[in-house]
Amino acid sequence: MSILFRWIFFSCLSRAAGTLIALLAIFSIVEVFDKSRYLDKGLTNQLLLEYIVLKMPFMMSEFMPVIMLIAVSIYISEISHHHEVVAMRSAGLGIKPILLPIVSVGIIGMLFGLAITEWVTPHTNVRLDDMERTYIQHKPAIKEGLQWLKDDQRFYRLEPLTENRFKLMVLEINEKGHWQQRMDTNQAYYHDGFWHLKDVYISQPDAKEGIQVSHQDQLTLASRITPNTAAPPSARHMSLFELYHYAQSLELAGVNNTKFIFAFHHHIASPVSSIIMVLLALALCLNMGSRISAASWGLMIAITLGLLFYVVSNASGLLANGERLPAAYAAWLPLLFFGGITGFLLLHREG
Repeated sequence: MSILFRWIFFSCLSRAAGTLIALLAIFSIVEVFDKSRYLDKGLTNQLLLEYIVLKMPFMMSEFMPVIMLIAVSIYISEISHHHEVVAMRSAGLGIKPILLPIVSVGIIGMLFGLAITEWVTPHTNVRLDDMERTYIQHKPAIKEGLQWLKDDQRFYRLEPLTENRFKLMVLEINEKGHWQQRMDTNQAYYHDGFWHLKDVYISQPDAKEGIQVSHQDQLTLASRITPNTAAPPSARHMSLFELYHYAQSLELAGVNNTKFIFAFHHHIASPVSSIIMVLLALALCLNMGSRISAASWGLMIAITLGLLFYVVSNASGLLANGERLPAAYAAWLPLLFFGGITGFLLLHREG
């Protein structure tokens, strides 16, 4: 690792950390003013502090590409203004010695954002949504996800897919507690005291073969067990693998899985955008002059494009949920759009 690489790498990294801290400080102040109106209405000072701390990982994962763009833009503007770029070019160095450490910082930002999205925010968002529902909206708490329920000699394993569609397993036992029959389906709904099952696989114990499996296209079961006790999970509460498998379950049930497909691709595309953002900062702010106006314009355009990136990301999510765009394409659209702009600017600058 050369001295030049270390100098650029750690300089960009320190500015990224400073930008992150500044963003979290601004966010905390805004949230305190916004949520303080709910104090003494179910929300206490301790709960408000917990809410802000829990929301910070979500803010970091959501704004990491913008943070990298602003941080690298500030650093490139500084070295351009103080003639460091001129000195490097005069020494016969091309764009590569500057590009490599900056891309390395972008990769670190990508890995950091991906780690938070995968291992932190799925847990913090569960508590955040519960606090939002209980202390701010004053609605009763709900229990989502898998549930086991019992009705006489049947056990029901409910996995909600949407508000009225379920992945269902029914296990029937005899008076001695031995299982007699098991029914599995990815397409079940409850109506007027009956469970309606489609594409059902029925397993029964057999003395000769061990287990005998049969299939029925449709089956109806009278039951007092209703689906009101279970709620479908939110895409905000899932990791990558959970999103992928849940989207497959929805597809097998014939239910729209657009929201979960978009969330799955967005979990990957958003961190990867950090690399595009640092390259965009380099293309916008690298110049050979020392004029403050040139550096200021580059920095202002970078901040504007960072905000535009966030707007386009949210708009693509709305277009996907409204089925105006394919979910996977909508998730990658901001990266493709800004990647195209970055490529054009770099090629134009470097000839």
